[in-house]
Amino acid sequence: MLFGDYNPSARLPISFPQVTGQQPYFYNHLRTGRPELPTLSEYKARWREMPNEPLYPFGHGLSYTTFAYAQPQLSSAQLGWDQTLTITTRVTNTGRVAGEEVVQLYVHDRVASRVRPVRELKGFRKVLLQPGESTDVVFNLARDALAFTNHRNVFGAEPGVFDVWVCASAKIGEAVTFELLEA
Repeated sequence: MLFGDYNPSARLPISFPQVTGQQPYFYNHLRTGRPELPTLSEYKARWREMPNEPLYPFGHGLSYTTFAYAQPQLSSAQLGWDQTLTITTRVTNTGRVAGEEVVQLYVHDRVASRVRPVRELKGFRKVLLQPGESTDVVFNLARDALAFTNHRNVFGAEPGVFDVWVCASAKIGEAVTFELLEA
């Protein structure tokens, strides 16, 4: 590994904070309820007067090569109650050496009876790509993967709009949305 014969592809199972005041920091934290207005930088008062991003996010990893992700494509903008949504993303090795990439699937429930985490890991795939090679990475998402314990202590999914990211760690990627329909 030190001489470049092997390309590392491990990922962090935790997030590392930038400063101790961010403790505890974890990738699937709940929303604070305070609006995030990045354009209002003057006269701001925030929960923490420090960067809110982790130093190294959950799922972060190093490699001797680089990868590019296309925007995820959904099989449908709506997920029926008993259907499965297929999410496809093209991943390309843009570097000069072969490498393995851990492609991660995250989901966020926009409105629920309980506050939901900002992102939840719902799947991952490890792919080996040669320089310049591309592959389509496919995830299948069913209603059960969207379930949680609601305000009545019943485990299940609630209809609504969800954000989906297919990316290399918990803090990057471009979201696409779909709607889970009622039964």
